[in-house]
Amino acid sequence: MEKPVIGIDASRANRAQRTGVEWYAFHLIQELKRIVPPAYRVVLYTEEPLRDGLEDLPPHWENRVLRWPPRRLWTQVRLSWEMFRRPPDLFFVPAHVIPMVTPKRTLTTLHDVAFMALPDAYRPAGREYLKLMYRRAAKRTRILTVSEFSKGEIVRYFGADPDRITAIPLGFDGRRFGTATDDEIRARLHAYGIRRPYFLFVGRLESKKNLRGLLESFRRFRATRPGDESKLVLVGKTGYGYHHEMRSLGEDEKLSVLQKGYVEPDDMRYFYGGATAFVFPSRYEGFGIPLLEAFACGTPVIASDVTSIPEVAGEAALYVDPNDTDGIAAAMARVADEPALRADLAAKGFSRVKRFSWEATARRTWEVMQDMLKE
Repeated sequence: MEKPVIGIDASRANRAQRTGVEWYAFHLIQELKRIVPPAYRVVLYTEEPLRDGLEDLPPHWENRVLRWPPRRLWTQVRLSWEMFRRPPDLFFVPAHVIPMVTPKRTLTTLHDVAFMALPDAYRPAGREYLKLMYRRAAKRTRILTVSEFSKGEIVRYFGADPDRITAIPLGFDGRRFGTATDDEIRARLHAYGIRRPYFLFVGRLESKKNLRGLLESFRRFRATRPGDESKLVLVGKTGYGYHHEMRSLGEDEKLSVLQKGYVEPDDMRYFYGGATAFVFPSRYEGFGIPLLEAFACGTPVIASDVTSIPEVAGEAALYVDPNDTDGIAAAMARVADEPALRADLAAKGFSRVKRFSWEATARRTWEVMQDMLKE
């Protein structure tokens, strides 16, 4: 009897520089290697050979590299052809883009529907493409999502059957994110040209993340504190609306806002560890992995009180209204001035983050896969 075949679109996991969805796919695959028993075959579909440890496969796993010289439309053309020719018994797409041709048993992860709730934060063409992908997934696949909030949004906007949606919280990389000594933090920050004190933001620099609100809040924080040398450090790739949001910065203010772009994952614990607080005033989040990373590093967190953020952060964050720049500035001042508050938030963060791991995410994902294989 042949082993059941599980196919996984690993193209996002195999990216050279990973952000949220790519890290989700990467860690999920790495954990599934330890969980899926040899009674199953697993095929990872990619455009290029696997890298960064993904290539270390158990005996019952394989990498099927689907070459496609045109590069564009790999998912819709080349991966669709593979699904037509050699469909697996179950196909898993850890992102929202599914091929035109899918096997009967297909599982898709839809992370959030911000493009519906905040249409102004997306390019029109990109927004319409996302709508198409989500409609297709809602009709043709079982769905995973990352929070109960996102589950409700998918049902609300796309009419998906809630019984076919499973909310599974995300995890964080415990090997990379944790506490560091002051000497280690100081040395690594020096290499990036950063000195304490500073507030930290981590995420795509775009309208959805409320970049303009963050900049205005920091401006107001500094306006009430003559002589304060605090900086605002921005870590992340640029996204839609970045240039428009950054126009609000005056020439003198640019000296106090440090943009570091993409930072290597191994250095991120030092960025978190040295910060007065991690400030996350996002307008919309399906989950928010940086919250967990900050908790793991003992960094106080100031976060929006909207969408999925309270579900993830629980009692471990100082909450703010993302539209209230004075309120965000006041929260920054409180954390800067109150050592007891910083210690309390750090302790609550350490406690909260224990509830999350990529292993737990993968085990619950495997349970859904097993249920589907019985259908």
